[in-house]
Amino acid sequence: MAKGTIMFKNMANKFKVYLECKISDIKNIKELGIIEVLNRTKVIIISLISFMMIFGFILFNAINISEEEMLEDLKKSLITENSFKIAKIIRVRDEKISESEFKPLFNYYSGNEDKIKKLINELRKNGEYGNFEIKSKQGLFYKRYYIALDTVEVEFTTNTKDIKVEFEDKKFNLQDVAQFDVIPGIYNVKYTYETQFGDICNDINISILEDKKVELKIDGNYVTLYSNFDDAKVLINNENTGLLAKEIKNFGPIPKEKDIVIKLQREFPWGTIESDEENISNQEYIKLDISMVNDELINIVSKDINGFYESVFEGLNKRNKENIINCTESVRDSVYNYINEKTLLFSNNYEIADMNVEIEKSDFKYEDSVYKASVVTKVNYNIYKKILPFFKTYNESSFILGLEYIDNNFRITEIQKVEIE
Repeated sequence: MAKGTIMFKNMANKFKVYLECKISDIKNIKELGIIEVLNRTKVIIISLISFMMIFGFILFNAINISEEEMLEDLKKSLITENSFKIAKIIRVRDEKISESEFKPLFNYYSGNEDKIKKLINELRKNGEYGNFEIKSKQGLFYKRYYIALDTVEVEFTTNTKDIKVEFEDKKFNLQDVAQFDVIPGIYNVKYTYETQFGDICNDINISILEDKKVELKIDGNYVTLYSNFDDAKVLINNENTGLLAKEIKNFGPIPKEKDIVIKLQREFPWGTIESDEENISNQEYIKLDISMVNDELINIVSKDINGFYESVFEGLNKRNKENIINCTESVRDSVYNYINEKTLLFSNNYEIADMNVEIEKSDFKYEDSVYKASVVTKVNYNIYKKILPFFKTYNESSFILGLEYIDNNFRITEIQKVEIE
């Protein structure tokens, strides 16, 4: 078409010069005579008609592109990624589209001449292939071939609200579903999801050659938490999430590869206690327990156990086990029988020499909404006759006590004597 244009311009310039000469001759009518002027006018008209015929022929050849020429142009355009040229060949819904909109199509065929050859061969053989179809446009003096390209529908879906998406030149907030008609090709999709722990961003390429659903799944971490206290508060990066441990099931999304720590916090009758911290950015399942033992709990347990043993020895000395307090009836009977020595003549007196609560050997737990403990205790005591107070028998006994927290103190519900070898 460029050669035809140049040829036409050259001919037009020559014809202009020629025409100017002939018109100049006509102006000299007095010198030439009327007959000569008429003859020369005929020459001008014949020359003008000849020029128009030649111009029409050149224009016809310039506008008319054969089907094969069009396919060759399409092939070259795809190989060289010539958006200017392909925009003259392809129509979408019989309309031209901007050159930039062909980028996804080029992405699909880029570097793969086998795909391009298959497309051209199928179009040459069948007149259509996939979303491509050969069509023609015909006028009075021309017939032009072009490619009609059908669009495809892409539907973005998500289970996560409010994702910021960049889909080529489109920007939108994805709530549930978003639909677009696009030409086939490979598209770049970028998304950003803002969380209180940082933004999660990703950049992906998707091939859209037919109607397609694309589910955007946020590339974050999802955490499930297990704990011995399901009702503990959950703190992430030292901020209260407003959630309990039992509610952290598939919790997320959380940005990966970041220092994000989780811990638990719970109120106990003896104070607020926190668990250790755990980095959760790359973990799916986490076991996070709280040790309910603190100094205040040890003080309470020691005080309640001391009070129990003091009452035990008071009951022994008074020969009345009803004096034993802070325990069940079965415990009262058992501990009384463990320590009491039956005498034949003179009754015994009992005194505590020492008592230790071995916390490190003890176990504390929370079951059925009750705080429980299994505590190892060691009691050193002396036995002597009232009439012979200076002759004392030293004894040492170890007991495992079962405790339950009832009415703001630990009550002994079980007792088991441990024999010392």
